[in-house]
Amino acid sequence: MYGVNLSMYKENEVLGAAPEKLVLMLYEGAINFLKRLDDMDYSKNIETKGYNINKAYDILSSLSDSLDMRYKDISDPLRSLYTYMQKLLVQANIENDTTKVAQVIKMITELKDSWQQAMGKVAIEKVSAQTEAFSDPDQLEQSSFSMVG
Repeated sequence: MYGVNLSMYKENEVLGAAPEKLVLMLYEGAINFLKRLDDMDYSKNIETKGYNINKAYDILSSLSDSLDMRYKDISDPLRSLYTYMQKLLVQANIENDTTKVAQVIKMITELKDSWQQAMGKVAIEKVSAQTEAFSDPDQLEQSSFSMVG
């Protein structure tokens, strides 16, 4: 019963998340799948290794597919980076190379941290803009909100 409730909670969290939050969740998911491989002997755990690497690979595909190519300045380099990380994961899987997985974890973590900072700045700007709008007496007069019935 607990597993079902947790699964439903996770599903609702994903379905109700803003697009920028979904990107963060995808980064975290990829990192979590790859960290499951820490301290694992890849040659003795082929199925587990393959499963987790493939999950991270699929997440990178989703991130790449979701890029808005109208903004080529950022989309093109991100697509190239996602493709490069996918190549590293394929090599890590074939060669049982833990260092390549560690490289990908480091790159995704840096992207996640940058994304979190950007989300924080956007949130601050939104709050600042809202505060500014409500502190301007002209804006308040133009508002349709009224305390008088």
